[in-house]
Amino acid sequence: MTFVKLVASSAVAMYIGVASVAGALAAPDIIVVNGDVRTVDPDAPRVQAFAIENRRFTAVGSNADIRALADADTQIIDAAGRTVTPGLIDSHSHMDGNAPVVAGVDLAYVVDKAEWLRLIKEADERLDEGEWLTGGYWDHTLSDGEYPTREMLDSVVSDRPIFLSHIDGHYGWVNSLALEMNGVTAETPVPAGGEIVLDPESGEPTGILLEGAMRVVRDHIPARSDAKRREGLAQMQQYANSFGITGLHQMRGLDDYLHIVENGDPSIRVWYGHFGLDMDPATWDQTLDTVLDVTEDTNQRVTDSKKEVEVGPLLQAGFVKLINDGVLSAHTAVLMEDYHDRPNWRGEYITEPGDLAELVRRTTEKGMPVAIHSIGDAAVSAALDAIEASRDNAVPVPNRIEHIEILHPDDVPRFKELGVVASMQPNHCTNAIGYVPTRVGEARENRAYVWQSMLDGGAHLVFGADYPTSPLSPLTQISDAVFRESPFGFNDGKSWHPEESVKFDDALYAYTQAGADITPWKDEIGSITIGKWADFVVFSGTVPEPMNESFKSLVVDHTYFAGREVYARP
Repeated sequence: MTFVKLVASSAVAMYIGVASVAGALAAPDIIVVNGDVRTVDPDAPRVQAFAIENRRFTAVGSNADIRALADADTQIIDAAGRTVTPGLIDSHSHMDGNAPVVAGVDLAYVVDKAEWLRLIKEADERLDEGEWLTGGYWDHTLSDGEYPTREMLDSVVSDRPIFLSHIDGHYGWVNSLALEMNGVTAETPVPAGGEIVLDPESGEPTGILLEGAMRVVRDHIPARSDAKRREGLAQMQQYANSFGITGLHQMRGLDDYLHIVENGDPSIRVWYGHFGLDMDPATWDQTLDTVLDVTEDTNQRVTDSKKEVEVGPLLQAGFVKLINDGVLSAHTAVLMEDYHDRPNWRGEYITEPGDLAELVRRTTEKGMPVAIHSIGDAAVSAALDAIEASRDNAVPVPNRIEHIEILHPDDVPRFKELGVVASMQPNHCTNAIGYVPTRVGEARENRAYVWQSMLDGGAHLVFGADYPTSPLSPLTQISDAVFRESPFGFNDGKSWHPEESVKFDDALYAYTQAGADITPWKDEIGSITIGKWADFVVFSGTVPEPMNESFKSLVVDHTYFAGREVYARP
């Protein structure tokens, strides 16, 4: 397929795919008309219609222009005025076959602790005998702000071990049986930055394990069978498609994603980052050698599957995720100044700045970019320092920093200066409005979740959900980026620091082309552009102009992957 620019009757120049420069024009397989088409292509940002042939976009323009290309065999999709966008790309994901939607219990966005216990009991009754109850994604900050206890779990399930992650993934809640099975006591040693929370009266574990302390239980949970886990991932792929997702920057479950490519029906393009590695500098060279071997093997096996020839890029491993601090909710993110609600405490590094700089240096020397989890302003600054120290090391795509929930103003311009990607999650902001002001105090609130400052400073901003720590739906995340309102009524339901909200078009870009740009596939996906693979989404209505609260009612009606419908709303 080659593409020739033709003079079109519409105000926007139109490009049409033809079998060859000299050959006759080929009628498209599919045309989409009557749409509010947001192409995310600056050459033609808003059009009414587009055409698809051989799974790629082949023309964009007016309804009349595109209808003129069709013949009797062309499928015509009438968008009926609804908004159509490129396929959505989530730039930070941990979606796997063990996700709470398909395994265990999902407590995300549930406020009442009594309801938590009801759902936990219900999940216990579904599970096979001997199977651990996992999942969780509870959030105590939505109610009384108090940690739950092992006794609460024991009251509903005492004969099955339970490990439930907090919504931010940085601490866990376990029952007494889980502690007993693993010999966990108040004296059990834990990795740096970890803590077994103790009852101040009894001195015994409460059932809350912070950061690295989670490993004393989590590392001993038996793995689900390959069959169950892979079945779960296939279901999660469909679940993601239902939200318009056709691309993920994924950091977990490589073997299962590879299994889908080789043996299943892939409908998501996965840019994979190696995660969960032992970050000990003493053994990092050996760890990195393994990472490089796995990367080469994975990418070769995907090529050998030959599926990418038909539908475009499917899976490529290509970066390493590192971590240097924790989270604000647990006071484990590292700040430049004391926590407002915990004097003389600024958090504790999971990876000390000197060690982080060494890991970044060795990794990027091998041509492998890094993505660094950094939430507190001190941690973000240390991550920027580490990348700056290795800026002469060539990597194929940019290095990136994940989350960036508190940022010192002096560090905003460094993202552009160093070419570092800001990977941020809008719902982390709206879900934290209830506690972040308490953690950092009024004087530092304006350093939190500074999306518009990032754009103004020229940073390359990408959005994602960090699922399952926040809702997978990009429309929910985009809404949070635009409105910055708590779904639970914090801040009296008003926009929190609205000066840092972003426009819809900027949020959409951060969920499409911006994510594609930091993969090897920037010229193949991310926009409705001639020659790119035909990934697109049809909303249930039209994005309002000017923007208003009706946007929050929009959902996804249809998702197409390489020109094939992979989701239709019932």
